[in-house]
This record gives sequence, C-alpha cells and structure tokens, in this order.
Amino acid sequence: MKTILLQKEKTRAGRILAILRSALTIRDEDFASVLIAKETNDPFRVLIVTILSQSCTDISALRAYRMLDKRIGVTPDKLSHARIHTIENSIRVAGLFRQKARAIRALAKVCDSRDLRHILREDVETARLELQQLPKVGPKTADVLLSIWGRPTISVDTHVDRVSKRLGLAPPNGKYEEVRESLRTLFDEADQTLIPLLFMAHGRRFCKALSPFCSTCPVMKFCPYPLSTHAKRAR
Repeated sequence: MKTILLQKEKTRAGRILAILRSALTIRDEDFASVLIAKETNDPFRVLIVTILSQSCTDISALRAYRMLDKRIGVTPDKLSHARIHTIENSIRVAGLFRQKARAIRALAKVCDSRDLRHILREDVETARLELQQLPKVGPKTADVLLSIWGRPTISVDTHVDRVSKRLGLAPPNGKYEEVRESLRTLFDEADQTLIPLLFMAHGRRFCKALSPFCSTCPVMKFCPYPLSTHAKRAR
C-alpha cells in the first residue's frame, strides 16, 4: 500500500514539474548564486554570494557582491586580510552586513577554491557534511553549492519550503531536512538541481506568502492549498 501511494505521489510530482517547466522561465540573473557560478566557475565566489543572499533579495546580494569584488576582490587571500570595516561598508546593501562580514572573513581564512573543488567531488552526503564544517556554512548553503555544481540535492529556501508544503509534497510542519528528503524521494536525481529554481520562481510569481495568485496558478488542479484555505474561511 505504501509503495502504491508513493508511486501516485511521484506521478503527481512529475506532472507538477512538467507544468512548471513549461509555464516558468528560469533566468540566470534572477538567481545570484547561479549567475556567479556561470560567470566565474568558482565555488568560493558562489559561497560568498550565497551568504550575501541570506535574508535579502538576489538583486541586493548581487549588488553587494559586485561592490565587494570591486573594493577588495572576492578571493580567500584578499578577503582574509581585508579590514572588517571595509567588508561591512562594501556589503551594506545586502543587510545584516556586520554578521555577513564576519562570516565572509571567517570563511576566507580557511577556504580556497582547490579545497572546495575536492569536496564537491565527494559523494553528496559526505560533501554536505564537509561543507558544513566550514565557518557559517549550514545545510541550505551547502545544498545550494552542491546543486549548482550538478550534484543531486535540493536546497530549501523560504519559497521552496512554502511551495512544497502548499502542494502537499512535504510535511506541513516539516523542518529543513524533512522537506529536503521528501522532495528528494518524489523527484528523480536528474531533476533535483532544477526543483529549487522552479519552486523559487513559482513562489515569486504565483505562490506568494500572503496573497497567492491561486486563480491563475498553472498547477492549481494539483494543489490542495486553495481548497483547504476556503474550508478554513468557511468555518
């Protein structure tokens, strides 16, 4: 029975994926980490822009990254020797600039691109653990880097968390690892690097946090959220 139910959910997940692929356009410039990876092919730079993107928009993260690169240079050597005040002033536009500046310098002191490339060649779970040993690198940041480098994992930001739960693809109260594992169970490895980008794009365009556009949502027929919302309002 469990196998049959799982297969039904995988089929539904596959249909959702196919519709989102057709309905949404994924542009590199909408995702700071993806854009910097395409521009530089440097995992250290991707880690830095991913840290900058925490709790702010990708646009602001890219502005902060560009300024940091212009004033100091986004390399382990230059950032590890930079004054913390200079880093802070360079990344103010990204918000939380004091915490992020400390995180960036701490990471720069222990990191070089050759080491990161070696980690990225490990199996996914080993690489996740090794990346999380780096200063200020948590599960989401590790998953972003691995996913961008084509490894089968799924990073879960606020959009991915919200969309997957509303679509019934993850436990309603699931924490990060529960949501990640649920999505990895439902989607094939070949599709996993695309899931965060599609779910983020869908969350930004249709499945907004406060006022989702359910009536125009391309996957509404597969989504239990509008029905559950209307039922709550009726009560």
